[in-house]
Amino acid sequence: MSDKFKFIEQKVLEKIKPKPEEYREVEKVFSIIKEAIESVLKKHKIEAEITLQGSIAHDTWLSGDHDLDIFVLFPKNWEIDELKTKGFNLLLEAAKNIGNYEIKYAEHPYVRVRINNFQADLVPAYKLDHPSEIKTAVDRTPFHTKYLNSKLNDYLRDQVRLLKQFMKSIGVYGAEQKTRGFSGYAVELLIIKYGSFRKLLLEAEKWKHPIFINSLESEELFKKIKHKLVKKYPESVIYMPDPVDPLRNVTAAVSLKSLATFIVISRCYLNNPSTNYFFPPEKSGHEDLISVIDNRCIVLLELTIDEELSPEVIWGELQRIGDRGAKVLRNNDFKVIHFSVYTDEKTRGYIAYELDQCYKDYPREYVGPEYWTGKRTLNFIKAHIQRQSFGPWINEQGKLVSLSQRKYSEVIKILLDRTWEYLVTPHFKNKKPIVKRITHEEINNLKNNRGLYEWIKRFILKRPHWMEYCIG
Repeated sequence: MSDKFKFIEQKVLEKIKPKPEEYREVEKVFSIIKEAIESVLKKHKIEAEITLQGSIAHDTWLSGDHDLDIFVLFPKNWEIDELKTKGFNLLLEAAKNIGNYEIKYAEHPYVRVRINNFQADLVPAYKLDHPSEIKTAVDRTPFHTKYLNSKLNDYLRDQVRLLKQFMKSIGVYGAEQKTRGFSGYAVELLIIKYGSFRKLLLEAEKWKHPIFINSLESEELFKKIKHKLVKKYPESVIYMPDPVDPLRNVTAAVSLKSLATFIVISRCYLNNPSTNYFFPPEKSGHEDLISVIDNRCIVLLELTIDEELSPEVIWGELQRIGDRGAKVLRNNDFKVIHFSVYTDEKTRGYIAYELDQCYKDYPREYVGPEYWTGKRTLNFIKAHIQRQSFGPWINEQGKLVSLSQRKYSEVIKILLDRTWEYLVTPHFKNKKPIVKRITHEEINNLKNNRGLYEWIKRFILKRPHWMEYCIG
């Protein structure tokens, strides 16, 4: 079996390791951008260090990934406002000289430039001597690069690549709001900690949250800070301190769903290894999709985006709306089986709900207070007699129960009438959603929008591709 694992992992590495010509292309693009920034810095008589960061700097990038993280490190005696304005404007001027660019926003603005099929983020940060001097979140990045390059060798870098591809294939790679999975830095630290891709999976298949991973070199320090991490990140399901800044949880973004997905697929891969875990096969055809939506209640809610917002804001607000909408439906006695959100990050946001039923015409059960709650029992009796309900009566648990006509018998009507209950986020308040039931006709209409169509297809089919290979 060990030989089978080695054979599969070697086959995967042959596909995902960057080729020599890709390295040459990266060096060429970095050189063009560096020269453009140097020219602007020289013109304004500013001293700063132009550095390459991220997975390319760590040499853990995958073939075909052409994203460069270029950090320009300015003097540490600059004020933060100076870094965000003066530093940013210098990079913006350089970007204009390079070609295509756009302004992006995180903790502070940065510039994204495009050269051929490469994308580079130009980020202003501070040139610091020690992590204790960190002023903004991006200031940690150069220390991350220094730490990782002191720990990684060629073998470990390949193991990082295997884990990245594995996580990408199952949709848990990336700490952004859209994915809520493992960041590239978290992946690198996991491999440094466990020594190989497969050794990590052997540990992961036994995990149960909350999980604590000592990524520090001191067991004593780890014991000291564990409770501090829990206090600082009470919602986390997995804790792994940053060796550069130990009171920061590198895996704070990982959702329970992402963690559970990774644990289950680890078990599956160890049980029945295959390259299919790394490279999703072709999805089911359109006809398969049409055949499985009969007798199911799947509703699609569409919202317009009327202003330029960061992807983090859009995904975060849609997830909150989706959750609130599910609560509204449940409060009206409709069982929400599953919901998911999607956005093109520019003009439209979508929420899909699957429910047990789209229509309920029969009376609704109202479970009231227990017999010993005094005046509340009288109020419940009065309300339901006035409503001409069937009941109330007292059940075997000593609670008052009644059957009464529903205020809403249709899912779509609830979502259209009660927008004020779930459209509560700053950028979607007072919007008028479009709400439709997914039918054969709707599926055909969605085919022209590839991203939306692939998302709704995954939502309808439910079972992820890798589960097909779990049992051998």
